[in-house]
Amino acid sequence: MDNYRISRDRAQAYFLNFNQDAVIRAWDLPHDDDYLYLVFLGRGYRIHRKTGSVIRQWDGREAEFQEVLSIFDLLCHQGDGKFASGRFAPVNSLKGRAKTVGVGTNFHTAPAKRFEQNMEGFRQACLRLGGEKVDMGDLGFRFPVFADLSVILKFYRSDEDFPASVTLLWDENTLRFVFYETVFYMAGCLLGAIGEEMCR
Repeated sequence: MDNYRISRDRAQAYFLNFNQDAVIRAWDLPHDDDYLYLVFLGRGYRIHRKTGSVIRQWDGREAEFQEVLSIFDLLCHQGDGKFASGRFAPVNSLKGRAKTVGVGTNFHTAPAKRFEQNMEGFRQACLRLGGEKVDMGDLGFRFPVFADLSVILKFYRSDEDFPASVTLLWDENTLRFVFYETVFYMAGCLLGAIGEEMCR
């Protein structure tokens, strides 16, 4: 069993320690005796209340490591005042995080190259995931993450000097909802979801 699957399974077991009724009330989650239901990055998931397993509703598969850790951090992150600001910043400039000198924000050159090769497929995939077009970059979308939290994706085509690039801007209050490391998991989930939608 690989380390990602081990971490995913541990997170699922850890979730079972939480008061599920409190989680339901906090986020007004639809639920029944067997499952909790939520929407994360525009797609539906269900969590088995006895095992903690997270299932993708659109294909019936178990969620991957990044999805599971992102979802459980969003649902169970400790602290009050979980509300979005509506203002956006790069990951290394979020409130609650010390600014890191010399750390770039364009981490996503490989997916950007794939997106550029099929711009219409990229655009349609973003729309299917609930992306709302914004006037940023050569093509920009604002995506719902969870509750009122959202993220902005800016895409720039390549030119003679620079390769295609993707930059993500997060709500300034994102670290009220999740740990800093989880932001990178959520970024992977978003870019992976776009890639999956492009293959439909």
